Amino acid sequence: MKKTILALAIAAVSTSAFAVQTNSENSKPMFEFDSMQKDQFSVSGSWGLGGYYDTETKAIYDDWATGLTVAVNYKNNRWIGYFETDLMMNYSSDEQAKDIQSGPATDVDKAWLGFDTGVGVASFGWENDTALDKVDGAGDMTYEFGASAGDASDAFNVVKFEGATSGIAYGISAFDTDDNREKGEMGYNGYVGVEQDMFNIYAGYEAREDSDYTVTSLSGNVTLDKLKLGLNAWIDDGEVGVAKSDQKLTGFYGSAAYGLTDQLTVAAGYANNSTDNSTKYNGIDFDSSYVNVAAMYTYSEKVDMGIDIRQVLDTGIDTVDEETSVFAAAYYYF
Repeated sequence: MKKTILALAIAAVSTSAFAVQTNSENSKPMFEFDSMQKDQFSVSGSWGLGGYYDTETKAIYDDWATGLTVAVNYKNNRWIGYFETDLMMNYSSDEQAKDIQSGPATDVDKAWLGFDTGVGVASFGWENDTALDKVDGAGDMTYEFGASAGDASDAFNVVKFEGATSGIAYGISAFDTDDNREKGEMGYNGYVGVEQDMFNIYAGYEAREDSDYTVTSLSGNVTLDKLKLGLNAWIDDGEVGVAKSDQKLTGFYGSAAYGLTDQLTVAAGYANNSTDNSTKYNGIDFDSSYVNVAAMYTYSEKVDMGIDIRQVLDTGIDTVDEETSVFAAAYYYF
């Protein structure tokens, strides 16, 4: 989903909203569940306005960037829950080129209930992020066009456990790739990492039940005063939904961001992918690469905006042109 900045911001608000006290000062029994009251709920969200342009289609289009997102957080002793829905106004100046029908749309983006064990949160969600979503893009310091491992994304019937203890982070999840199990497939993924004030580094893995598809990833970042550096690296074996696939994709994405002022940050990234036995291009091998530059401006705690421009350097395919893409958006948080 193309909601990178908004998703991160809402997640940050939500994390603080249902932070659970798990030390000895919590006098309530661990499994006590109080009667439901209004002060157990909090609401956060965002208004967004944004969109894309690319030189291939020469269309201006929205892809989940414009609309209203509302998130409801629930906390009852150690029991926590989260529900997020999107009310969107999708549009495209060329509906045929981008296959985006202009008009209103709605989506329940996340819905889950969990329990804080003191060393991590165990949860079940009708729709939710998988464990690998938390870390697969840890090396992306840009606004929208960063690259990361495989197909890690929101999934359905997500059973997940994740947490952090003494600077060691960990997570594991099992999920369905579609709300209709006849159409999707079951998968699982997980990660382990080290989180410190100066740096974070994670190793992750994902596999699908009915495909030869697996992903092994390494991601991390380091903060050096106003400079932040990041790297994502991954190996994809196979292709999602394709059995007996010999395709293999090896890639990395490096990025850097620098805070020019307290409000303005500039960033840049470079991605390189090597594809062997491409299932899309009749089994050929090719390398592709691109660069992207971004600027992010924080007006206040409630308002921020940004722009990201991606220029393809090499598609690896003679018949495919090196295109340019632009993304710009502004958000108001509440």
